[in-house]
Amino acid sequence: MKVLQSDESLLKIAFSGRLDSSNVSNIEVKFFALLNGLEANVILDFSEVKFIGSLGIRMVLMAVKDVKRQGYMLKIESSSADVENIFRMTGLGDLLD
Repeated sequence: MKVLQSDESLLKIAFSGRLDSSNVSNIEVKFFALLNGLEANVILDFSEVKFIGSLGIRMVLMAVKDVKRQGYMLKIESSSADVENIFRMTGLGDLLD
């Protein structure tokens, strides 16, 4: 996970590799710490993500709820075709930019 932009209007975070049971737990705490008290829209860049499993999808769903509860929006951009298909199949397709 890498923060690409963080200012008063936008938080942009890039993920890479696999977002599955082997590594989601390692990044989830840091990810939600960035979202805690956030007052900006969020863009998640998935261009370097090769696979997203159920724990990765859960992490994204929780982030969407947190960000929306605070009155902001979360979008996903630059995902591979495989990852984009997973988002569409799980009902998260409306988050795709």
